[in-house]
Amino acid sequence: MATEDLARADPVGRIVSWLKGHPSVLAVVGSADRIGSDNRPPYPRVRITDPPGGDDRLFRRLVTTVVQVDVYGDLDGTLAKGDLKQVCYIVLSALAELPDQPVPSGAPVITHVESLLGAGWQPEPTGQGRYISQVRVYSHASRV
Repeated sequence: MATEDLARADPVGRIVSWLKGHPSVLAVVGSADRIGSDNRPPYPRVRITDPPGGDDRLFRRLVTTVVQVDVYGDLDGTLAKGDLKQVCYIVLSALAELPDQPVPSGAPVITHVESLLGAGWQPEPTGQGRYISQVRVYSHASRV
């Protein structure tokens, strides 16, 4: 295994790209610029991060990555709790489709996505509405 293979197995970039082009996700968030790695307007906002966890299989080919999905609403509570939950489940459903999709050249191969932390209501300390969930993503570097 080449030294770079482990880094090329990181699925986060492919996940963000997939969600930014997914019709069902775009239908509920409004546009691709509402999906990324930060919490900023406009809302609703889908934030994808990779908190500690997962498994690097002793630096072998297969990597499991914990991926956290945060769905944020407006600071004023305009988006109802149920609306944010719906967005969260649509995003999770889209993630479950990834293993069956063609792999773009040079992108990591995602072989499996499974629930790790069920969707739950966890507002920010500011009171901003937020649903969070975590999935475990199994991936490896593509050969191309």
